[in-house]
Amino acid sequence: MVDASVPTLRPSELEDLAKRGAVPDGPTRQLGYRQAPDGPTQRLGHRQVPDAPTRQVGYRQLRARPSRMVTFPEAADEQLPQISDGDVTTFRADAYRSLPSDEFARVDAVYTQGIRATCGWLAEHSGQPCHHDLDQHERRWADPLGAGLAAHMLTVLRPRLPLPSRPHQGSGGGLVDEWNDILSLYRFLGGLVADSPSRGHTITRLRGAQAAFLLHGLRLDLPPDLAYSVGPGLTTIPIDHEIITRIRTRTDNPVDAAALATALFTGATAMELNAIPCVALTADALIFNGPIGYAHAPDLYVWAIPPLARPLLYDARIHREAHDTSNSKLFAGAVGGAGFRLRKIAAACEVTLPDLYHWHHSWIRQAGLLRMSEQPTPVRNTDLLFGLKLAARPRRRRAR
Repeated sequence: MVDASVPTLRPSELEDLAKRGAVPDGPTRQLGYRQAPDGPTQRLGHRQVPDAPTRQVGYRQLRARPSRMVTFPEAADEQLPQISDGDVTTFRADAYRSLPSDEFARVDAVYTQGIRATCGWLAEHSGQPCHHDLDQHERRWADPLGAGLAAHMLTVLRPRLPLPSRPHQGSGGGLVDEWNDILSLYRFLGGLVADSPSRGHTITRLRGAQAAFLLHGLRLDLPPDLAYSVGPGLTTIPIDHEIITRIRTRTDNPVDAAALATALFTGATAMELNAIPCVALTADALIFNGPIGYAHAPDLYVWAIPPLARPLLYDARIHREAHDTSNSKLFAGAVGGAGFRLRKIAAACEVTLPDLYHWHHSWIRQAGLLRMSEQPTPVRNTDLLFGLKLAARPRRRRAR
């Protein structure tokens, strides 16, 4: 739609005005900005037009549809009532343009949490200081101290792997490096959202994490439909003190209590819960092959355990090892066929089980499948620079 406040002149009139230095300001100047339109431009005839958003950092094709603000029904009373379903290149700018200042401030605070947590993790595990340099291209998100955990889990889980994937004798790398890489990524992403109170918080933290990866010259790909994906932090039940207290007081068996809590924070199917071995429990995560087995690195199950739920799982393992040494499954007898016993436990605790989805459908595994993507090509796009905290503000859309 044409802005009525902008004069429409014929080319000959514009040439005359240009000779006298009286060409009228464009819409960017009229909106209060004292600079030419942001971003690189290319000359087409006599006009300057911005580059298409197809060259934004690491994203080589334009989305099939424009981003929009969405409201999740379960978030009606949450602090983040609306968020953008756009990717990292427009997420923060969409919120800035579409939300009142107080609502944008809440979104920005959670987004900044994601950036800070990710920058700290990357700096710690890469050994590189956090310079926020978009021109760095070194891919290092594996934990230099995590090779021991990767080797240990390979030993205790004994995954069924195709022979070509196994490392050569005495190589000291190969499979352990691959496991270290995927373990590091999955443990970080799962831990980032383990205590997330809502779907909106999860998505906002993850967009902040993507921005931090780009600030370190790395690319973190997430599912293109993240706002509508499933998995931890999106379709699971947040673990709080009230739920933990209710589970503890209404269950007599620590294995029952742990199985119910695990179903809440993982949204796992009964088949998957029944398959978790005792050796899968580590200090902060459940790590195992899954009931189908292991084909390649992203198939590894890594469920980060919320801090409040960890004591329940530790108690369950102690109980299992003390009373049933013949069964290697952590939740043996607590889930039942098709989850029948688990539903009875949930009803007794007055807890609603989440919708259950297989790990292979989760957003974390999809991120693992995408982890070998090319490194980003830095391109200064105004919305993206605003998302990376490198620009003060993007241009607002003109009122229609």
